[in-house]
Amino acid sequence: MPAAVLSDFGSTVCKVTVVDLDTARVLGHGEAPTFLGADVMEGYDAAYGAAVTGVPGGLDVAVRLSSSSAGGGLRMGAVGLVEEMTAAAAGRAALNAGGRLELVLHGHLDEADLAQLDRVDPEIVLFGGGTDGGQRDLVLANASALTGGTWSGHVVVACNREVSDEVAGVFQASGRPVHVVDNIMPRIGTVQVDQARARILEVFLSHVIKGKNLSDRREFLDAVVTATPEAALAAARLLAFGTDRVPGVGHALVLDVGGATTDVHSVRTTAPPIQGRRGPLLPIPTEQRTVHGDLGMRSGARGAVDSDTTWLTAQTGLSAAEWVEQGARRAADPSWIATLPDDLHREELLGTSCITHALARHCGRQSWLHSKDGNPTLSVTGPDLRDVVVMVGTGGVVVHHEKPNQIIEPALNRAAQTCMAPSAPAIVVDHGYVLAAAGLLRHVDDDTALRMLRAELGLGRRDTAFNAETLSGKET
Repeated sequence: MPAAVLSDFGSTVCKVTVVDLDTARVLGHGEAPTFLGADVMEGYDAAYGAAVTGVPGGLDVAVRLSSSSAGGGLRMGAVGLVEEMTAAAAGRAALNAGGRLELVLHGHLDEADLAQLDRVDPEIVLFGGGTDGGQRDLVLANASALTGGTWSGHVVVACNREVSDEVAGVFQASGRPVHVVDNIMPRIGTVQVDQARARILEVFLSHVIKGKNLSDRREFLDAVVTATPEAALAAARLLAFGTDRVPGVGHALVLDVGGATTDVHSVRTTAPPIQGRRGPLLPIPTEQRTVHGDLGMRSGARGAVDSDTTWLTAQTGLSAAEWVEQGARRAADPSWIATLPDDLHREELLGTSCITHALARHCGRQSWLHSKDGNPTLSVTGPDLRDVVVMVGTGGVVVHHEKPNQIIEPALNRAAQTCMAPSAPAIVVDHGYVLAAAGLLRHVDDDTALRMLRAELGLGRRDTAFNAETLSGKET
């Protein structure tokens, strides 16, 4: 049987999924610590061994594909002129390409901005600014301002095309590798990030992954074709839209609660109506990903506690100081596993906190604005996700919980009080960690990837339209 071996080198766990390409059936799944040894392929070997154990007959491996967020993923910075416009567009391109956006600079840059850049030292800086034929002088001045310092990352130039080559020359003269792409905002209100996203991903794969010295084995370098967050977003996109042969489910959202971050991926198959509502300066994208580096179950636990101390203390007999200690304990020992009933309950509550605040930051808000003439206008910021059809939960705290809805549903209810979070989605859980695998399998065949994904998530028959009523109200 021809099979695909699909691996995800996560920040803490390496996951390997083996899929029969003829039937779109998962033949085996294995997991092991990513850093089982100095070489990440040691963790892969252990996970692969577990995945193929029990596979009947011989395994004819037709393709091996991998995604990676090991070694801290991709650190990014973004530069623009106006925070609400060019810098926001740069940030959108950076995040959707699989990067963790750690710094956004905008306006007239100075020594203080350069100091920030040196401190963060991003692996890629996305340099935007000016519409095509628009601002020139400030764009060039900003490039010059950033050429000093100790930061050492690649520069992706995506600014006013009339000065992009000159900007590239400025950065090249400072000894930094430069990549020129189309302007991410060629006209006011028009955002084009596809080329920038593709180049960022290319740099990540060819330079950043190799530069992390995760493995000397050619097998690793040849197999990694994308970043893990991009694979997850690709799977969400496939799940929402479907293919010509396999129907999608409609608006979809993925929640991934990890040890370091909580990621949210959302895909709308149609844009929400905006008539009678005032939107932001840039159009709201139909697909979006946000990464929250201060919300996590282990290294991100301190931030999760800080964001929700009042609620956490109200749910338990612990004081605020004791919850701070709980967060510090988890951050200090990322490999710690809860076993006692009290610890398991605290894990559940912390998972709810991560999801609540990740949703509140990801989803849009609406409010009434009153103009001078007295006529109110409904203002909308961010995506309206109230009509999401399917929400997929993943990450250890969700996947390994006997009743994961006890974590997710309270978070949905809490988030809905402040933002346009999903109001009545069918909740499914990625028990087999197949989201990234499905995103990888798209490189082989969309139909096979979606059939596998739907079957593993329990979304009804693989070739029929999804009926939300078959899942609503059921524990997954």
